Amino acid sequence: MTGAGILILAAALTSTTAEERTAAADQQTPIAPIAAAVAAAPALETATEAWMFDRKVSRPASVTVLYGTLGVMQALDIYSTQRALGRGGREINPIVEQAAGNQAIMIGVKAISTATSIYFAERAWKKNRKGAVVLMAIVNGVTAAVVARNLRNAR
Repeated sequence: MTGAGILILAAALTSTTAEERTAAADQQTPIAPIAAAVAAAPALETATEAWMFDRKVSRPASVTVLYGTLGVMQALDIYSTQRALGRGGREINPIVEQAAGNQAIMIGVKAISTATSIYFAERAWKKNRKGAVVLMAIVNGVTAAVVARNLRNAR
């Protein structure tokens, strides 16, 4: 027998009248009492094990210090840039050049820069802890070099 023949035979065997379908629908159990019984059933006790939870990873003090140092370096960069500009220097960073004349905009740019650096260091921390520390050390070193250059130009 082919697939179509099986389907025709199954349809003929299961065909019912409209009255039989209505009576069968009235006799079906509603789902609500079953759902209520499942909800009222006691929960299974499962033991919690150490592997089920992420362990807290504490950051070494060096990471926090590097974040704080970056904030201080950025503040010194604002100060040294304003001082150098007052002595006739000019901003050579094309991104910050437009903001160099306005201290409020400069603070905003430096705050965004600091937040972005910390954000990427935190993302790196999740995958490579030593790499995150090295990244922050490099960012702090470059910022310190910029501050030193600005102070040298401000003399």
